[in-house]
Amino acid sequence: MRGFGSLIFQPSPGTGGSVSARYCYSVFMRHRIIAAQHGLNITPKTVLEIGPGDSLGVGLMALLTGSEQYIAIDVVCHASPRRNIDVLDDLVKLLESKSPIPSDGECAEILPKLASYEFPHTLFEQVDFTKMLAPRRLNRIRAELLGTVSSEMIQYVAPMGKMEEVKKENIDWILSQAVLEHIDDLEEVYAGCFRHLTPNGIMTHQIDYQCHETAKEWNGHWKYSSWLWAIMRGRLPWFVNRKPHSTHQKLLSNAGFLICREYLEKRTSQLAANQLSRDYSSLSVSDLTTAGAMLVSKKKEGTVTLSSSRERAVHA
Repeated sequence: MRGFGSLIFQPSPGTGGSVSARYCYSVFMRHRIIAAQHGLNITPKTVLEIGPGDSLGVGLMALLTGSEQYIAIDVVCHASPRRNIDVLDDLVKLLESKSPIPSDGECAEILPKLASYEFPHTLFEQVDFTKMLAPRRLNRIRAELLGTVSSEMIQYVAPMGKMEEVKKENIDWILSQAVLEHIDDLEEVYAGCFRHLTPNGIMTHQIDYQCHETAKEWNGHWKYSSWLWAIMRGRLPWFVNRKPHSTHQKLLSNAGFLICREYLEKRTSQLAANQLSRDYSSLSVSDLTTAGAMLVSKKKEGTVTLSSSRERAVHA
């Protein structure tokens, strides 16, 4: 598999998203706390993040809190190695001081919300931070980010199709933050997640179903016809896929996953039924009022992993 060092010379211009350490710290902690509430009680050995964007900070947090390997998968290579060195250094400071989880400023809109934003001491009581934050280990992480040594802890995979290079049933935790609403082939991605997740692994995906500034209404993207939407997208490598919550539920189930918990963000629909395009005229009230969701999923009991990249999980 290609490591970070082989991809750093031609990064894309970036996504425009936040690359601050506070943001990455806040996102990671939310996912990690919720994952622990649903069975991820021990430190995951291998973590895979879909769509890290401009920063690998969420994955760096996994490494700094005890994980041994972080795999980042994206449509194109966005992250800047030098910028991530700065994020790494700031994350170390936040962990050394056991800082509360940021929920203000650039972190105010991050979902899901938590009952408490205090540092989760109990969650990390088995983590030896003296070892995890040791200068020698941090220098190794910096070297891997810069591509000056072989990739052992960090692997950056792009484009998305290269997910097949990841070892099957080797990932303990798969996560994403506001990413899956931009992926075109969701069916294949969920099937790939099934193939790569360990039998006892867990997934946490925060999905934003809103229009992403393509309309004045938060759910106004469902009023456009397919041909108009294609014009709006143009040649962009990623855009909003307009898939509602029920589609994710169906695809997860078809891939072999059981949804353990849904944390829904509900909003009043700003569209009347007669404003919906033909493709979305049958959307349920539930879909029309679901602006976001954290989906916590595990493999269903009795499912097996098939080898072909196009085959799906089946019941044994």
